[in-house]
Amino acid sequence: MSKYDTTKLFSLVHIEEVIKDYLPIQKIGENYRCKCPFHHDSDPSLVISPRIGIFKCFGSGCGETGNAASFISKYEDIPYAQALKILADKVGRPDLAPKAQTKEFKDVFEINQFALNLYSNILFTKDDASSNARMALRERRITQETAKLFQLGYSPNSWTWLVDQHLDNNLLEQANLILKTDAGHYRDYFKNRIIFPIFHQKKLIGFTGRTLGVSQKIPKYLNSKDSDWFKKSKLLYGWAQNAQQIRRQKEIVITEGQFDVLQLHQRGIQNAVAVSGSYFGPDQANLFQKSVKKATIISDGDKAGIEAVIRIGEFLIERNIDSHIIHVEGKDPDDLARYKHRFNWEKLNTKYGYNFVEFCHEHKGLESTLKRISGHRNKLKLSQDLKILSNLSGYDEKHLEHWLAQYKKAPLTEMLDLKKDELKLEDELMLLYACDDINVPINGFLKNRLEKNLVEVIKDKPEGLTQDLARNTKYASRLSIIDNIKDKDKYAKDLITKLNLKYMKKEVSKNKKLYKETQDSKYLEQVESMVKNINKMKLKVRNGQSYSSSIR
Repeated sequence: MSKYDTTKLFSLVHIEEVIKDYLPIQKIGENYRCKCPFHHDSDPSLVISPRIGIFKCFGSGCGETGNAASFISKYEDIPYAQALKILADKVGRPDLAPKAQTKEFKDVFEINQFALNLYSNILFTKDDASSNARMALRERRITQETAKLFQLGYSPNSWTWLVDQHLDNNLLEQANLILKTDAGHYRDYFKNRIIFPIFHQKKLIGFTGRTLGVSQKIPKYLNSKDSDWFKKSKLLYGWAQNAQQIRRQKEIVITEGQFDVLQLHQRGIQNAVAVSGSYFGPDQANLFQKSVKKATIISDGDKAGIEAVIRIGEFLIERNIDSHIIHVEGKDPDDLARYKHRFNWEKLNTKYGYNFVEFCHEHKGLESTLKRISGHRNKLKLSQDLKILSNLSGYDEKHLEHWLAQYKKAPLTEMLDLKKDELKLEDELMLLYACDDINVPINGFLKNRLEKNLVEVIKDKPEGLTQDLARNTKYASRLSIIDNIKDKDKYAKDLITKLNLKYMKKEVSKNKKLYKETQDSKYLEQVESMVKNINKMKLKVRNGQSYSSSIR
């Protein structure tokens, strides 16, 4: 933007009209006054001068001053260039807005790599903005060598740091590196986070960001949103870096978090991966099924960690992979490997090591263990596990074989106490949206009748939700089934239709009751209208159009 363009723009702007859009102002003489929004102001301290086109706060200790663009930039916390564009739009002269010089990129993967270079540069160049990030890594005893090997980075504590790099905002938004606010402004997605890049087939497909903040309102870990190229349920952190070692050793170490992988790598365990807090499912297990004979699962030393280990073990049994578990009460892998002089891999495996049957029997009991080893495809390994279980439980192997045969006839999902564990349509909907990104909107009628927490799950999909659901026996089996549905969008449409019909029928019953009580004709009209909508929807179902977003 040239100096002439700026001068021309400000000649068309009336600063009092701009500020009036944000704050109530009062004319005093030739100037205007209002309470200053940049400090706690009990008396109007902000003076606006239309004659010279500036504002200035005369409040004690404040002193904020500037032109109309400065005001917008400070008030909305946006870059000055963005504020100039807003002004240009306000006066109907978008041609006077600054022209950003953008770099050209071929695709999402290329802009991901460019963004990572920026994140890495600021982390490793001793910039003051990244000092807290380097301190956090030092506290965790992550060396610079390890951080560079895994290409860590840092996204500064600013809502517009990446936005201000003048890149292709549309492509950045597509890559989920920035977001557009309701007001139409762009914001950085990974604000104030250590950045962990995630690769797949040599392409940088997304990121995980670990916050340096302390607020309980934001997730500790934030992943790129699911897309056509990034599916958390199909990825393992560290696979790209350690796949060669995993295939060479035919062994894999499975942990929960990114820092676990880094710590273990520093201690010579260079065949580790992390599920990154996401639900561990068949797609992740399939990544290494053909190349791995043994898996060591290191649990987080809490109840949730135990549940996660057992679930992973089930998938490994189905793929004929031997499971070895390391569990230290109250300790996660990061804790165990952080201090070199305390770390002893052999000791961990012998003193705190279990095979899957031992671990499951200790924490879940006989019945649960039988259910889980019923997935064995290898008869020899099944026989070995039954022998171990016999020694642990005291039951004869023949009895265990008989019980196991019963479990195979009646799968786990059918053996649940249906009165206690039967899933409602709303539960099914929650599991479906938690399992994957669904492109089917919820109409207004249904949204207003579903519980608020369910609507929030569908809209925002809180971090770690899928993993939490997978740890609940009520949901775990059904979640696995839903995850393997091929056309989830169609399934979602059918499910939403059922829910619409359910609540529409409830609405009919409610209004019938109100009409009987009050004899008010409006309730009868609502009944008639709703019945028409129900019949229309049923007709669409019969014609193969199972969902309508027109219901109000």
